Amino acid sequence: MRFVPRVIGWWAAAALCLAMGMAWAQTPSQDVGAFAKASALAEAGKTQDALAEYARIIKEHQKTDLTVTTQARFAKADLLKKLKSQQEALNEYGEIVNENKGRDVENAAEALYRGGAYASGPEFPGTITQKNQALDTAYQLWRQLRDEYGATASARKIQGETGPMQALMDRIDRRNSKDWKYQIIDTLVRMSGKQPAYSYAGALIILAVLVKLLMLPLTKKQYASMREMQRMQPLVKELGKKFKGAELNQKTMELYKVHKVNPFAGCVTGLLQVPFLLLIFNAIREYEIAFAKGTFLWIGSPLADSAPGILGQPMLGFNLASPDVPLLSLYVITNYVTMRMTPASDPQQQQQQNTMALFTSLLFFWMFLSYKWSSAFVLYWLALNILSIWQQYELIYKPTKLAAATGGPQLSLSPSPAKAAPETPGPSLTPTSSPTRVRPRRKKR
Repeated sequence: MRFVPRVIGWWAAAALCLAMGMAWAQTPSQDVGAFAKASALAEAGKTQDALAEYARIIKEHQKTDLTVTTQARFAKADLLKKLKSQQEALNEYGEIVNENKGRDVENAAEALYRGGAYASGPEFPGTITQKNQALDTAYQLWRQLRDEYGATASARKIQGETGPMQALMDRIDRRNSKDWKYQIIDTLVRMSGKQPAYSYAGALIILAVLVKLLMLPLTKKQYASMREMQRMQPLVKELGKKFKGAELNQKTMELYKVHKVNPFAGCVTGLLQVPFLLLIFNAIREYEIAFAKGTFLWIGSPLADSAPGILGQPMLGFNLASPDVPLLSLYVITNYVTMRMTPASDPQQQQQQNTMALFTSLLFFWMFLSYKWSSAFVLYWLALNILSIWQQYELIYKPTKLAAATGGPQLSLSPSPAKAAPETPGPSLTPTSSPTRVRPRRKKR
């Protein structure tokens, strides 16, 4: 009989818990209450007031409740898309990714997916140029989703040989294939049979050689200017011992003028090469999706699947369209050597230049790794650096070493003037060996 009250007590406790659970389930959550006013404003058509309310919620919960903040940003992005504020909507998705990175990967991945779907969708507003730029943005967002959040549910939505990601890449590649810069690289690839093992990498190396050949006249002028400036430095030092300030600058420019040296020639020729280099940069970027078909040595080999990661990305590239750390390291080394070989005016400046070369190379390594530059782009610059090292050796190092060994022409602060033309002989002012006899003057009668 004592067992009966216990059973009744257990049933009563269970009923009480069930009733409390049902009451809690029927009670609006804190999140619903936080968005009630903003949702009502949005349904009433007061979009701007709803955006302001969502902004207030984000500001209030940004440091305390990530879930509420993320939901508010998603809702705000939806309203911005209705207002056709495309860039602001994409910015909200970017904020969601930044805030949830390393904390809630599913929300970060969902933001990348929604941003890419919006930027590549037919509802994206704007001109043809803006829509083309949006396609590139969508590719970058989904590329980040694929590479950094591949295990999430959102990443699985774009996977597959016929999935949304591949369809987007095909759209961009078809669009880019109409441009003449794309067609130049594609011609180089087709010349070698479009073989994945060597055609795509070979096209980049051939392109680097062609660029160097086209730039050779300007490069020679630039290196010649470097050699002349290097030869003038001892004279500039001597002027520095005698003059200071503005007078030193004036005397230095006069010295350059006397020796017919243009101190700005190297800068001008270097600036003339910049537009051409930008064209090549854009051409490689346009062909980047097609580079996914190419491999190079260890890039795209079976080693890439088992290689460890660094900074959230694989150590070895899966193809020439993906980053590769060893190739980037080789580029950084050649970049350091190239900057070290550039002639300096004196030992102190050479030391400063060497330090700058080291820090600049390390900065490039971090920047290229962070922004995930493709292996194709890095391979092109690596080939350029190797050719530049050879050019500097042939056009600067060897002539300078030969001039130092043979003595070379000696420069001075006041070069000897040109020999004057011989003057026509005039009457002699010096006595001769037989002086002319002077007759006495006759007296007048």
